[in-house]
Amino acid sequence: MRKFSRMIGIIMLCMVALTLTAPAASGVTWEFGTTGVGKNPFTPRGYLVDTDKGQHWLSSVYSNSGPVVRYTGVKNGIDYLDAKKSDGSNYTFYAMTDRNPWSDKTDWVAYRQKYLFAYKDGVQISNFNDYVHTPATPGDKVDPSGNKTCYVFKIEGFELEPGCLYEFGFLRGMQANNGITLVLAEDEEGNITGYIQQKDGSLTPEEQAQYDQEKNQEYMFISSWHEKENGKGYTVNRVPMRFSVQTYADLEIWEKAAAKAEKFLSSVTDQDLKQGKYKKSNIKQLRLLLEDLNEKAEDVVKLELQRSADRMMKSMRSELEAMLEIAQSEKPEPADISKLQKKLQEAEQLYKKAESNIGTDIGQYGRIEVENLYEEIQRGKEMDKFTPQNEINDETKALEEAIMEVRASMVQEEQMVFYDKVTGIYVVAPAKSLPDDAKLFVRRMGKETDEYKSIEKNLSKEETAAIFYRVQFYQGDQQIQPEKKVEVQMPIADDISQKSSTVYAVGKNSGLIPMESAKANGTQIFKTQILDAFVMAGSEATEEEKAQARSDKMKAVMAQKKDKDADNKNNQLKEDKKKKEQYKDPLDKMLKRSANNATFSNDVRRETDPMYLIFAAAVLGAAAVALGIRGLLSGRGETGALEWSAQLRRKGRKEKKA
Repeated sequence: MRKFSRMIGIIMLCMVALTLTAPAASGVTWEFGTTGVGKNPFTPRGYLVDTDKGQHWLSSVYSNSGPVVRYTGVKNGIDYLDAKKSDGSNYTFYAMTDRNPWSDKTDWVAYRQKYLFAYKDGVQISNFNDYVHTPATPGDKVDPSGNKTCYVFKIEGFELEPGCLYEFGFLRGMQANNGITLVLAEDEEGNITGYIQQKDGSLTPEEQAQYDQEKNQEYMFISSWHEKENGKGYTVNRVPMRFSVQTYADLEIWEKAAAKAEKFLSSVTDQDLKQGKYKKSNIKQLRLLLEDLNEKAEDVVKLELQRSADRMMKSMRSELEAMLEIAQSEKPEPADISKLQKKLQEAEQLYKKAESNIGTDIGQYGRIEVENLYEEIQRGKEMDKFTPQNEINDETKALEEAIMEVRASMVQEEQMVFYDKVTGIYVVAPAKSLPDDAKLFVRRMGKETDEYKSIEKNLSKEETAAIFYRVQFYQGDQQIQPEKKVEVQMPIADDISQKSSTVYAVGKNSGLIPMESAKANGTQIFKTQILDAFVMAGSEATEEEKAQARSDKMKAVMAQKKDKDADNKNNQLKEDKKKKEQYKDPLDKMLKRSANNATFSNDVRRETDPMYLIFAAAVLGAAAVALGIRGLLSGRGETGALEWSAQLRRKGRKEKKA
């Protein structure tokens, strides 16, 4: 006998009470909650499709994979298919049941044309059953539940058309070989008592009439039930047992228009733009429009029904063709680039002077400002007389501002350099912007924390890799903020593409606020006066980018080993500390650090470098050995003194006797 799920069991128990109080039906029916040989009903399980990537249930509100079909009310299964398989062939479908449908070969054609149905865009497919084969026995190849409980109608040669919604189902008159049909029997008051059993028993005229009336109606699944107000019987809610899949729309209309624009863009050379054959701004706008519309076609239009998709593609084609005509016909007017060239010359002279004198000592320039200046110089060099005048004017102004920022970045006072060994983050602050005893604390938030999950929702779909830091200063157990802007240097992680990396400050409700930053030597550099939560995010780095990042880091390490100049950050850090604090025993410093009273949220975790633990163990071990040796020597000294004293006493007694 078949095992039922808890839900089906409850239905059956409820129906037992119903059948005990309701008038007895005169025909042969299977009553809910009863058992008996050959009296188990069967249930349609759904429709399956054989794709290039394996077998999948079609989309429905039913969970079909377990021993018993279960109504969930939530869509699951495959929603979309291409109209054809990758090799151009048609898909094979299977209608699945958990009992063997009746298959009298002498009347099989008539039978199969009665009890399965399909719709395309809401219109019934009249010849659908022509593609249906005789039911098969259970087998591993066609039974996703893994329980070998499914029987199948194989549906082969059925063609799908692009941009159509297909819906499949079962009719109530389907009969299993144990005589049970999918028509539900009812008592005189309309209460459901069971499935009609036609085999080994005759139906009453009333039941035969009910069977004839309902056998061609869609099979309904029991989704819920409740007791009637008068306490007599139950109200049972039934829902259509539909299974659906939609084919992707044919994008041919759009693809032809996009190919035409792409062909033109591919023909435009740098020489054409330098000679003024086309306006750069138009070419740029056409390229951006094509990218946006291609994305729309793939993410939106492709999921529409064909009629709606065609309307959208025609509108997109008109928009693209209008922009293409402008890009092909408009000629640029020569622009005045004299001011830009003059400003470029000034900027290059300053950059040449500043890029070899970057650092934190007095008289040196800030790295982020120098890097910004370099980027503006490169943008300015790309412009010529056929660049739009407004772009040239904007770049001239940007160069002027970058020059002023570099000059203003020259260090006028001593700097404090803070370094977090675990994350590699540096913070460079003006000497008087923080107390002398300020300490830098950096924590990397784990991906399992609530805070990380909150910011993750606000990342763009292109930002597939992210690191969440808390960068904070403490004085004792109090968090403090610098009085002036500080420079934060944050290494770009190997798994984040340096081309796309961005730093955000975390605002209210985990909102992400982009920070103005520069990139240099695998590091993102930005300035801020408020330190707290920051996120570095970007697209996933390619294997080539990861290898390049590792190579750059190795070169930097080798260069650092050879570098004995004051620019070496580690040397600077040591020198600054020697100037500002007296020597303290390493063990004493570590004990005090571990006794820090600052408290943090429970879901914040610091991922500590194991080298700290090794170093701590080494220091403690050395201290223990030192104390042991000292104690041993001290013990030996005390023993020697006692022996010497005893010898004097013995010598004195001998002399007294003499």
